[in-house]
Amino acid sequence: MTLLWGTYPAAGLGTPAGAGEGIWRSATPDSVASEQVLELPAPSFLVAHPREPLVYVACELPASELAVLDVSRPAAPRIVHRVATGGADACHLLLAPDARTLYVSHYSSGDLAVLTLGEDGLPTDDAPAQLLGHAGTGPNTARQEGPHAHSALIAPGGRHVLVADLGTDELRRYRIVEGGLLEPDGIAATLPPGAGPRHVATRGHLLYVTCELDHQLRTLRWDDASSTADIIAERPSTLVAPRSAELQDAHVAIVRGHTGDVLLVSVRGADVISIFDVAPEGELAYRGAFDAGRWPRYFAALGDRLVVGEERGHAVRSYALADVVTMPPELGIGEVVELPHAVGEVTSPACVIEV
Repeated sequence: MTLLWGTYPAAGLGTPAGAGEGIWRSATPDSVASEQVLELPAPSFLVAHPREPLVYVACELPASELAVLDVSRPAAPRIVHRVATGGADACHLLLAPDARTLYVSHYSSGDLAVLTLGEDGLPTDDAPAQLLGHAGTGPNTARQEGPHAHSALIAPGGRHVLVADLGTDELRRYRIVEGGLLEPDGIAATLPPGAGPRHVATRGHLLYVTCELDHQLRTLRWDDASSTADIIAERPSTLVAPRSAELQDAHVAIVRGHTGDVLLVSVRGADVISIFDVAPEGELAYRGAFDAGRWPRYFAALGDRLVVGEERGHAVRSYALADVVTMPPELGIGEVVELPHAVGEVTSPACVIEV
């Protein structure tokens, strides 16, 4: 297993891109000893093609680009295609199940771009087939002055693409039709003002939404008939107090534990990953949190390891997944557990995938 890491400029997110950052490689997820193997401007999100030796990279720029990498030699990836994505600050990629469409979320412009892919996995055109904009604001004037498409997902049932819009506190809905997405198709869910939905994990007809701005983890139930989702539960994403900066929730994912599903949420500022046990019917129970380094932006369960990027710590961590899913419940409110881990150096890690 080889890991590829996308990174921000060394000075951090929001600083000028093209300052030597790019793609880093870890030969194994156990040691995460890493080296930079390609220079690219702000490659903040990566996704791999399921069949071809290709990796799609979102370059988070004012005029964003998609770079397609040939990773048949992971130690020496090469750029085989580049295309403008039509929006500002591309921050997330979603590959359709049939690998013929790529959805690009743009944070600053709030757009969702739809790129058509050929059988060879490469974009078929030199521009997006669709660029779907949005309007609206939220009460947080510093962060919600306009729409901010932060991520996209396939809704339960597979008939819609949902966009988590941090700026408007909405899950936007687009019906999947032949040749693209139907616009407009409405709002699937409206979250409390100032919530700031960022990333979503799904389990059956339930959506688990991590909200960056109010630090709540919300459970929504999807209704097939109306293609909408209602909030059925919410709870703090962590009980750990801020340690390095103001709290900002980041990534969420579900992994399989020894006795059932476990939901993980990374919380920057508290600099932890919170662990929630998922009941068979989907209810969450907070178990505790473990130290995940400085500003854990993104994590992934790869094989028997959990790997985490410390964006502001300029390092990546690798934990035994078994240690994570069997971590005992916290003994005191807000306790931070230290788990054994390996550490490797990566400058401003933003995302990781396996190739």
